[in-house]
Amino acid sequence: MRKTPLAAFAIAALALTLAACSPDASASGGSSAGSSKDRPSEITLALIPNEQVNDLVTSAKPLTDYLSKELGVPVKGVVTKDYQAAVEAVCSGQAQIAIADAGSLAAAQDECGAYPVLQDVRNGASSYASEAFTSIKNASKYCTDAPVKATYAADGRQYLYCNGIADGAKNTGVGPVGLDALKKITKGTKVAFGNTTSPAGYQLPVLDLEQAGIKVDDLTQVPVTGNDNLIMAVYHGDAEVGFAYWDARSSIKPTEAPDLGDKVVVFGLSEMYPNGGVVLGTDLPQDMRDQITTLMAGYDKVDPATLKNIFSQTGWVKADPAQIDLARKVTARFAGK
Repeated sequence: MRKTPLAAFAIAALALTLAACSPDASASGGSSAGSSKDRPSEITLALIPNEQVNDLVTSAKPLTDYLSKELGVPVKGVVTKDYQAAVEAVCSGQAQIAIADAGSLAAAQDECGAYPVLQDVRNGASSYASEAFTSIKNASKYCTDAPVKATYAADGRQYLYCNGIADGAKNTGVGPVGLDALKKITKGTKVAFGNTTSPAGYQLPVLDLEQAGIKVDDLTQVPVTGNDNLIMAVYHGDAEVGFAYWDARSSIKPTEAPDLGDKVVVFGLSEMYPNGGVVLGTDLPQDMRDQITTLMAGYDKVDPATLKNIFSQTGWVKADPAQIDLARKVTARFAGK
């Protein structure tokens, strides 16, 4: 999952001089902005480094070629150092399109009135929940009902759930649900948290724990890097409770933990957090913003392989302002941590 940026960095892939955003830019990204502007002679698409793709610009060429052909304007891809660098590029006019995480979409809108237009679709959804899980030996503490097995559609494997999260016929991963069980976490309990920049592994769980009256500093925090390792921390008994995205158990190879489906129970789901998506700069005229939005939203019908192989997704859908606002609030809460 894409992580929320917390610090500013310079663009590394190109020597782009980033100017400050216009101080009078509309933070709301109103629909009238840019409607009378000329169409640019070239468009830059900012991409974020991808651990699975070494040459991202070349791999994304089918997308940039498609946009170039349909828009009648050359579209080139560039790789920025991180999400914040992509925000700075869009706000300074050095890039007109950026594919970034939800926090960056909100940041670009707030900093210079940019337009979050699309959200990624993964496993049929444009948002995801953080799951709270424990081992089967602690299920009686956190579950109000008997754990049941349900199929996780993304990998076809069965995992344990309780508190009404799923049953044999339904497993949507839609929260919030079961969060009252967090109140049963007692002082000193070993809890596995992800990196502080991780919405699913740290930020959403902390907000839910605070809402449940649990002070995070009263817990024995077990810091873990990676959602798969968070699952394994509970599986191996290094932590009593852990947090990760729904359903991170699918990231564990069956050969690594063949009895995982019988040993780890999900007992709570957070509020839904948005996937990343696409943000457009204010230097694009409105008709072109509309055209780019339509083209990218329909790209899954043109070249689904590129979307899957590069971005690990199946499509883009219209951005939900309420979900983007949640990303904004989460980012603000944890800024500087």
